[in-house]
Amino acid sequence: MPSWMQNLDSPPIHFAVGMLCSGVLWVFVLLFWPRLWIYWPLVMTAGGIWAEGPDLPLLTKFYPSLRLGHWISGAAWSRALHEGWPNLFFFHGWIDRSGDGGAGWGWAITVAIYAGWIAILVAYVQLRSAAT
Repeated sequence: MPSWMQNLDSPPIHFAVGMLCSGVLWVFVLLFWPRLWIYWPLVMTAGGIWAEGPDLPLLTKFYPSLRLGHWISGAAWSRALHEGWPNLFFFHGWIDRSGDGGAGWGWAITVAIYAGWIAILVAYVQLRSAAT
């Protein structure tokens, strides 16, 4: 078994780190287009999904009936994603090599981020409805 498959509990921390990194990057977009702040949770979710990129081959292990599963489950594809450019996916390689899966922290961070955004968006809707 390759070393990067040792931490099967690391996908939650990958997702959380991807959310945080894309959220920070979105700040630079907001400097020029502040009205786009409403898309921030969507961008953070997309960043979390992007951070899972190198773990795509693992999906075929758990869901063998996936379409195109034969394409993404190949050893060459798997090796290229984990050994070639894994840190392009928001530090995926560094997290895998850290030795600590971090599933608990990943879930906690992700839930806290989404709970925070729900509170912000509810407050925004209330302020908008009170203003009209």
